[in-house]
Amino acid sequence: MSPRFTLDPFIEQYAHRTSSMLSSQIRDLLAVTARPDIISMAGGLPFTQAFDPEVILRTVRRVLEEDYAAALQYGPTDGYAPLKHSLVEVMREEGTVCFPEDIMITNGAQQGLEIITKIFINPGDHIIVEAPSYVGALNSFQSYQPRIHAVDMDEAGMIIDRLRVMLRELDAGGNHVKFIYTIPNFQNPAGITLSTERRAQLIEAARDYDCLIVEDNPYGLLRFEGTAGPTLRSMDRERVIYLGTLSKIFSAGMRIGWIAAPHPILNKLLLAKQSADLCTSSFTQRIAHIYFSEEDWRGQVRRLLEIYRNRCHAMLSAMDEHLSGLAEWTRPEGGFFLWASLPDYVNTSEMLASAIGMKVAYVPGSGFFPGEGGENCMRLNYSYADDEMAEEGIKRLAKVIKREVSLAKALGLDKRS
Repeated sequence: MSPRFTLDPFIEQYAHRTSSMLSSQIRDLLAVTARPDIISMAGGLPFTQAFDPEVILRTVRRVLEEDYAAALQYGPTDGYAPLKHSLVEVMREEGTVCFPEDIMITNGAQQGLEIITKIFINPGDHIIVEAPSYVGALNSFQSYQPRIHAVDMDEAGMIIDRLRVMLRELDAGGNHVKFIYTIPNFQNPAGITLSTERRAQLIEAARDYDCLIVEDNPYGLLRFEGTAGPTLRSMDRERVIYLGTLSKIFSAGMRIGWIAAPHPILNKLLLAKQSADLCTSSFTQRIAHIYFSEEDWRGQVRRLLEIYRNRCHAMLSAMDEHLSGLAEWTRPEGGFFLWASLPDYVNTSEMLASAIGMKVAYVPGSGFFPGEGGENCMRLNYSYADDEMAEEGIKRLAKVIKREVSLAKALGLDKRS
């Protein structure tokens, strides 16, 4: 019997779980969208040019002058203790009481997602996410082969009545849900915020069915309109695993995130991190500590908010002008993203090549669902493009969509929706 032909000669050597590992559509797009002639609304890049380089240089010099040897050395797995104290202050800005001993520092929030999944999920276990949900979380989850159930959202976030129906049906079948994953503030990709009323309902549902909540909160301090709701962690310290990051308010390149969790869970997470990377960079942790303890980081966040508010409004204004009647979209009060829905007969994955041809890029919606869904949707990022780029980008995108809609109508596809 001749060996099975494959482009990968090592296919039989891999663990079964690798079949569940999927490439991120966003990462796949970066090579294309990095071209200077393309207006990209695809990435989720913070506007790092807003930072004064002299401030960063000053903090780096302090680190090297005060204790360069320790900064270049290994550190404790749970993180640099002074930085933990600084992160407690960051969490306090959102009204969340936390203590340094509740925190473990990670290589970005993405590592936090990975090791949370690692300690909780066996193949076939049940977890619940929002629909749509963050593609980086979905990729981490799927690599451990759980059964992922998605709950629809509306303008107030996850629809808790539907969550309860799902929990009840799973429980009746003898299936326990390990955790519910949510991004309650300016959700990625939808830009939607979970209402205060629904936050309480979510906590209550999790208590009733004895499941944990993973609260991913990268954008909480980036509210430029409206009133903030309480963090889920502040509402239930024993049931909520909190994920934070400095990527959106300081530096994505320094790769500093953290987990705040009940101590028994934190102990397991510590073991998982030890086997992954031993420790987060001592050097970047010290830079972050000096920045958040001695620099005007709150003032910098206010400056970022002004930039993001203006850019969000510019994109929304351009959409009102060029996309009315062609699409519907969310109107975020903070964060980086909005979510646009086109007619059901438009497939945004198939349309992307035409958009790239028009030198504009977005992320197709289907990648944000664990199964089917989002085929007619797209995520748009407003944090990086300036007002002029947003106007031109939406204008180009409108031309692509109009062409797609006209073609569909000519073929009679619009009558199938």
